[in-house]
Amino acid sequence: MRIDCHTHPLAHRYYYDSQHPDVLTQKDKEDIIGVLNMAVERGLDAVAVTDHDLALSGLWAQEYAKRELPLLRVIAGCECELYFQNEWIHILALNIHRPLAYTPYTSPNDLAAQVRIQGGIAVLAHPMCYSEAIYYSLKNIVDGVEYRNGAQECAGRDSYKAILDEDNYPGLRLYNSDYHYPSQPAKSQWNAATELSCEDFIHWFGKI
Repeated sequence: MRIDCHTHPLAHRYYYDSQHPDVLTQKDKEDIIGVLNMAVERGLDAVAVTDHDLALSGLWAQEYAKRELPLLRVIAGCECELYFQNEWIHILALNIHRPLAYTPYTSPNDLAAQVRIQGGIAVLAHPMCYSEAIYYSLKNIVDGVEYRNGAQECAGRDSYKAILDEDNYPGLRLYNSDYHYPSQPAKSQWNAATELSCEDFIHWFGKI
């Protein structure tokens, strides 16, 4: 299975203003549909919708896909921003079923616990953006690490694979696009995907 577990249909629409709407606008829904249709064009079997600090778009996308795109599995999620060890970090909350209760000062451990209570997983997003100390502090708290990120590769930030290999990291390793709609995706984003067997997909995400 080809999966991309990091997309932003709403880009930064509510993020910079720290808004958390309870209802999506028609424009929001159209943009989400645009990303789902693009996922099909990219040949993906599954895509996660992970808007910034907003679970609503992923939850809506999952219900829409069940009705209109039954061959595409949609993982509901969000990208959570936390302040940890004097750095702003992002954790992907994947396979959640309702919004999470957190602030930027919630501990990563508490956030991961909330995600797991819902049956989801927590993944450290783009660790190449932080000091290595962040990875080593969180590697036993998160369930996975985004070792490649298409958007970060556009910015010249390399793969984290060598560090994970050297550390014998045993968790889930994801190669994601971090695509922000509606900009034209770079080649590194269009091709970004993790290859998982059906068995491994079910292990991490269940039968979506």
